[in-house]
Amino acid sequence: MAARLRLLPGFSYFIRRIIPLIIVFALALGVTSILIYISGFSPPEVYWGLLDGGFGSLLRIGLTLNTTTPILFAGLGLILMFRCGVWNIGAEGQLYMGAVGAVIAGLFLTGIPGPLHLLLIAIASFVFGGIWGAIPAILKVKFKTNEIITSLMTVFIAWWFIVYAVRFPLHSPTAFIPVSEKIPFTARLPILPGSPAHAGILIALGLAVIVWFSLQRSTFGYRIKAIGINPDTALYGGIPVGKIMITSGILGGGLAGLAGMAQVSGIHYLLADYLSANYGWLAILVVFIGRLEPFRTVLVAILLGGLLSGSHSVQMSLGIDVTVVHVLVALIMLSLVLEPVIEKRLERLF
Repeated sequence: MAARLRLLPGFSYFIRRIIPLIIVFALALGVTSILIYISGFSPPEVYWGLLDGGFGSLLRIGLTLNTTTPILFAGLGLILMFRCGVWNIGAEGQLYMGAVGAVIAGLFLTGIPGPLHLLLIAIASFVFGGIWGAIPAILKVKFKTNEIITSLMTVFIAWWFIVYAVRFPLHSPTAFIPVSEKIPFTARLPILPGSPAHAGILIALGLAVIVWFSLQRSTFGYRIKAIGINPDTALYGGIPVGKIMITSGILGGGLAGLAGMAQVSGIHYLLADYLSANYGWLAILVVFIGRLEPFRTVLVAILLGGLLSGSHSVQMSLGIDVTVVHVLVALIMLSLVLEPVIEKRLERLF
């Protein structure tokens, strides 16, 4: 076996951490450039359109943050569950149920001052999402069922529940399409000054700090990580594995439920079956690229939000087909998955 190369600590860090990022971005640009060229467009023009469309002005940054917010909420919830070894992939369903909770609290808890009304909506969304997130965890702990399958099933149940709710019990009598009535102004998240972004992004960023602190500095976080590494050893060490797993399901589902609140109170102001543009599913990709770390997940979520916002701009300005743009975004995100692989290869040398 070849001897490992010895480098100065700073240069070694650059090789192991920065070089992999450069490689994966170069790979992404290379592959997507071929696709863009085959489609009859100029790669530099498309790349600039994506960048400018996502981050080119305060307006566009605001739209990017609005796209980022539900992905980040759901991603933070997934981090808690995945780090605990609960592979609950049902964030999309928890988002839907959180939206149901937000609309119910928004429409039926009236005559309340704005800040209190928003707090009650957040609690309702968290509770609805938390209950939905707890179901796969409880089934895993009590009956040893596969939480991947059960959480996937809960997504479809939540989806069809919303389809039913907006057509019957919550349907607005004045609407010609299946939606609920609009929530009052006291139930809406404030808009940030000079931007279309709503305050949900600030809540999500604050929760990212709390999740990081909980995982790194609290007994609860230590227990979550211990269970995720080896549940049998954690149980032998006196950690209540089942209880912590269920708790992680409740908390993770609750955070994903807040993504539903962000969509209801920050964007649409009503309940509809088009609230989520697959944000719960995209959150799974984001947390894995972020390596289940809150701050890395924030950065990846913002990047994905910018790419998604920029894709709409590119479609309108250049006339490029939306499916091609989505493939470009998917390839860029997929290339980031290769970062840890390249990093491990370099660690063997340095």
